[in-house]
Amino acid sequence: MDTREVPLDDLPTCRFHRKVAFVAAGGPFCDGYLLGIIAVALPTIATDLGMGSLGEGLIGASALMGMFLGGLIFGPLTDRLGRSGMYTVNLLVFVVCSALQFFAGDAVSLFLMRFVMGVALGADYPIATALATEFLPRRLRGPVLASLVLVLWVGFTASYAVGYLMAGLGDGAWRWMLASAAVPSFVFLLLRLGTPESPRWLLSVGRIDEARAVVAEHLGPRADFEALAAETRAVPVRKGPALSGIGELFRRGYGPMVAFCSIFWVCQVAPSFAVKTFQPQLLTSLGVDNALGASVLVQSFAIVGTALGMLVINALGRRTLLLVSTAVFTVALLVLGINPWATSGLVITLFIVFNLAEAAGAALQFVYPNELFPTDLRGTGMGVATAVSRIGSATGTFLLPLTTDRWGTCTGLYIAAGIGAVGFAVSWRMAPETRRLSLAQASGAEERDRGPRQQADTTRPGRPAR
Repeated sequence: MDTREVPLDDLPTCRFHRKVAFVAAGGPFCDGYLLGIIAVALPTIATDLGMGSLGEGLIGASALMGMFLGGLIFGPLTDRLGRSGMYTVNLLVFVVCSALQFFAGDAVSLFLMRFVMGVALGADYPIATALATEFLPRRLRGPVLASLVLVLWVGFTASYAVGYLMAGLGDGAWRWMLASAAVPSFVFLLLRLGTPESPRWLLSVGRIDEARAVVAEHLGPRADFEALAAETRAVPVRKGPALSGIGELFRRGYGPMVAFCSIFWVCQVAPSFAVKTFQPQLLTSLGVDNALGASVLVQSFAIVGTALGMLVINALGRRTLLLVSTAVFTVALLVLGINPWATSGLVITLFIVFNLAEAAGAALQFVYPNELFPTDLRGTGMGVATAVSRIGSATGTFLLPLTTDRWGTCTGLYIAAGIGAVGFAVSWRMAPETRRLSLAQASGAEERDRGPRQQADTTRPGRPAR
């Protein structure tokens, strides 16, 4: 039997790795479900609560607004306080607020509940993805983090199917639709109980004995703890508010990485969530009959696209996947805008192409931020990128119905395509390649600790590794 010690980045897959990957999927699934079910319920909510385009936009964007606050606050907090402590609390909040949506009496109360749920989900992105990143070996890191985006679209598509089945429950069907989100979130809440703290984070704050115990118990005797300790940067205890970690990102030279992760993510999700939230209405305006049924069909291809991204992310590489996917979904939106009199079959096909390509590239939304920031700033970097991306997605979701009401569907599609074009240009200039690097190498932590003369330039946005 081979008893040689192996670095955590090269460990063989074990049962604990699979469990970490599975339970981390809870937040993205609930995120997708929350954002998808509102798309199905919104037309009925608007009628029942007497809302116009402004109210629809606010309700549609409410959770995304909350995710901005959740990522911005809880990203730095998870670097300050650890990953596992908040890992279950945020889902508990989601369970309670999901159930309370059933009793919403007006648009304001519904907006507030969905905003709080968004805060909980925004917190989950940096917490869950950092924890998964820090436990998983290198070959699993990209595919598993990409799979979390796949699970998001599984949740989104499942919510469409549930909403479609519940549509016949009568005038109050939307209440049952929204409250149904409590079921999957409660299941994942139970599964997350007992998840250990990240040994990388424990080492970064000097809790060496605890880190050693976690590695020994959960990763086995072959895990090379000494190598992990040597590559993990210990940081002094930080003073002041947790949000001061955001400033440290820039002081330590991670500003370009913050800019890259935030911009490419915004340029994916701003058109994506806007189009998907109002997909039934857009399909109707483009002459498609049975728009809700067509939306279920179209949305299912987001799952196929994300699965494709997950399968090719190691073979194709992060940079190529990002560039190709962004170019394809941008062209699909542009053609939809140029050709508003297309047949229903062509319109549905172009929506399918958009969903496939955007979802394939979306696999990188959890990968790049977690690979490009060091352990002690990983939650902060991921949280900031999450927060900025939600500004884009909330703005797009809020403005799309107002834009289409005033200037028509084609104008809205042109704007979405323009955002995609900006994302392509930024990615061409800044996207690095990190598929073969360890976490310490990808974040540049080793080079930064050795000094500026020896810093490698292959992991910094703007100078892609080959």
